[in-house]
Amino acid sequence: MLRLLQEAEFDRYIGFAYELALDPARSGYHVYYDGMKTREDFVSRARKALKRPGEDVLLFVEDGEVEGLIAFEHPEEEHYLHTFIFSIRRDTGTALAEFLDYCRERWPGFTLDLGFPAENVEATGWLDGQGIPCNERSWNFLLNLDGYQPLPEPSGVKRITAENFEEFAAIHRQIQGDMFWNCERVRAALDRWAIFVTGEGEAAGEVLMTLDGDPHEEIFALEFADRQSHQGAFRMLLAAALNCLNSNGTKWLTFFVDEDCPEGEILKELGFRLVGTFVCHRTVV
Repeated sequence: MLRLLQEAEFDRYIGFAYELALDPARSGYHVYYDGMKTREDFVSRARKALKRPGEDVLLFVEDGEVEGLIAFEHPEEEHYLHTFIFSIRRDTGTALAEFLDYCRERWPGFTLDLGFPAENVEATGWLDGQGIPCNERSWNFLLNLDGYQPLPEPSGVKRITAENFEEFAAIHRQIQGDMFWNCERVRAALDRWAIFVTGEGEAAGEVLMTLDGDPHEEIFALEFADRQSHQGAFRMLLAAALNCLNSNGTKWLTFFVDEDCPEGEILKELGFRLVGTFVCHRTVV
């Protein structure tokens, strides 16, 4: 059974949920065993969800015992659902089945993303067994920028502003597909992004990353118009991004790349640490 967590019982269950979040086999994304996020981060994020109108926190109860906690976003205007805590001690498959039913009853037709560490085979196996497609398998890399030594500034890399935004959009339109952060949304929130481009034609590339004053930023995309690997240009765009973050005092950087991609070795050379493999399943409820 799933039921809404009441604010009065928050302290009773949040520690239990956090301990589960430290186990990749019993939790979902976002991960809290990466050496960056803390117990305080987990508690703060879950508490905010109790107060936000577009978010909810559920308890998973079996045989009268609380077996886990699920927190998720449901922005009505986007017709999109996304879990950001999925900590379950046992019977993860049952929790998933009940959660999908819960969402179908309340938000029919919405797109739901469920992300888990590859180690959570109970979750991913259940989703595969239900025929819910896996739409992403990515390596989750993390860089601690403390002590970062700036790389030589790359030539041929240009920073994007409102004035030259179309240079980025010409590349991004070719790769955005069904990304949430399409050209229109990026343009509307341009002040939260740092964007660099390089190259021309099919070999043109972009790096799109958050830069909003938070100690933890994320590279959302480092892609090329032809969807091919261009390791030299990859290094150039990454150097521009890292130097920019360093000059803005960023401490942590997350970067998801395709599983088994050759660029993973470049990231390791630069000090990125592989946290694990992210597996996402997507369905319409």
